[in-house]
Amino acid sequence: MLMLIIVACSRAKDESGITSGRIDYKITYLNDDLDKKTRNILPSKMKLIFDNNQASNNIEGFMGMYKLIAFTNFHTRKCQTFLKVLDKHYLFKGKKDELMCCFDAMDDMIINKTTETKVIAGFNCQKAIVTLPSSNESFSIYYTNDITLRRPNSTNPYHRIDGVLMEFELKLLNLQMRFTAEKYQPLDNGDFNTRQHSKSTEVSRMQMTQILHKLME
Repeated sequence: MLMLIIVACSRAKDESGITSGRIDYKITYLNDDLDKKTRNILPSKMKLIFDNNQASNNIEGFMGMYKLIAFTNFHTRKCQTFLKVLDKHYLFKGKKDELMCCFDAMDDMIINKTTETKVIAGFNCQKAIVTLPSSNESFSIYYTNDITLRRPNSTNPYHRIDGVLMEFELKLLNLQMRFTAEKYQPLDNGDFNTRQHSKSTEVSRMQMTQILHKLME
């Protein structure tokens, strides 16, 4: 009887969490060598759309000239990365647990969780300190367990964090980016529509990285 009560309470807790929605993030660039003109045309927002089965990270840049979308299936732990440049579409299909293209993997990442918390976009978040010995860098991140997803970071560098990232850093080619969640809203019908990618040309990780690098030169 005691075990039944424990299981029932555990299920009730899981079911009470948020399992779908959209989170809008502000992007801040930490590079010291970026001038004001360059900052103004770089992407300033990221949109994360998710449910129990999947998630997509959407970034648009250079005044709408390109769109980068990483589409993750939580069950297969595979990610497809789409790149749209004007009227051309490219697709990179990752293997199981392979990271989305074209962000730095930060393989030497050391994560130290803390007891500090703060509220971001209405969610209770835990703080962790990330250290990268290879570049002698250290920074803080925040993640939440108020959103109930299994392996939410299986295809990004923070796969050891069991929670949805609300404030964190990524490096896209030579751009050091910090993402901060600003707003959450329920999921709308059609948010996972991928028909626009049906004519994509499949490329390797290196080819997609080269295309994106040329675009940002």
